Amino acid sequence: MSAMPTMRDVARVAGVSLGTVSRVINDHADVSPDLRRKVEDAIRDLEYEPNVLARIMRRQRTGTLGIVLPDLTAPFFTELLKEAERAAADAGFAVLVGNSSGSRDIEGAYLTRFADRGVDGMIFCPSEDVQAVDVPRRLGLVAIDRELQGFDLVSCDHEAGAAAAVGHLFELGHRRIACIAAPPTVSVFRQRLAGYRTVAEPALRELGIAPERYVQVESLDRQRGLEPAHALLAQEPRPTAIFACSDQQAAGVLSACAERGLRCPEDVSVIGFDDIPLAAMTTPRLSTVQQPIEAIADAAVAQVLTRIESREAAPQRRILPGQLRLRQSTAPPPAG
Repeated sequence: MSAMPTMRDVARVAGVSLGTVSRVINDHADVSPDLRRKVEDAIRDLEYEPNVLARIMRRQRTGTLGIVLPDLTAPFFTELLKEAERAAADAGFAVLVGNSSGSRDIEGAYLTRFADRGVDGMIFCPSEDVQAVDVPRRLGLVAIDRELQGFDLVSCDHEAGAAAAVGHLFELGHRRIACIAAPPTVSVFRQRLAGYRTVAEPALRELGIAPERYVQVESLDRQRGLEPAHALLAQEPRPTAIFACSDQQAAGVLSACAERGLRCPEDVSVIGFDDIPLAAMTTPRLSTVQQPIEAIADAAVAQVLTRIESREAAPQRRILPGQLRLRQSTAPPPAG
């Protein structure tokens, strides 16, 4: 096989469940001799090396991971949790889930509580930029989506993704490109705003437009895009395109355009970020930047397993590219 075989491959070849493969590796007594032989034959034929997982089991770990995310009502984090649970299950782990609701106190309580319950590792997305967290040194912790000083990070390349989205608008002929941003206290939103500015600000200055007029910042507890979109669409000259730092905000822009009698994309083009399920259901369907959620989850779980085994190595950064998903909400600007 060109790729390293996984437990899922062993289960497929043996014709058994992932749980059966895990029990054989863990030498559980409740596996029949016939199933055990099938799994062991598949392991041998595939040259599967249990390595990290087998060593974890031999050391009598709990087989659990903690996952703490800032807002499980946000579609992006809902999808991320689903994929992280799937990746953890593939590796033979159960998960404990904490929703911090954007509270530093709540996320700190979850970190402490999960550590006290003996989780083997933790995947953590801080609610905002933090310099340190109080977790035991024995605990393998990986930051996901947002940076956490001193810890491994797995994330999308937010700045490059935003620059690609605004670059797409630029290539269509737009120069009056506005932005709905989120607070710069969160690293991902600083990065998305930076990507927007890289492309849009030089063009605005050439037109004699002060770039700050074309940026509206919306608090995280709202994230609907409607009010900042109305503020931008009231500008003179009106923007011909709007980049929203989230798909939820972009959906709000579509609503604001409709309320003002503006057509999208004929009068105003709109592009978002994340590619949550909503993006394919708006009218028109939303162009956006797709975060590689499945790959982020896979990489985060793999890094947690590595960190469980080796906590002394320097922090690692895994930055994955986003991908433009072009639908019906972007087009060349109106003539004149």
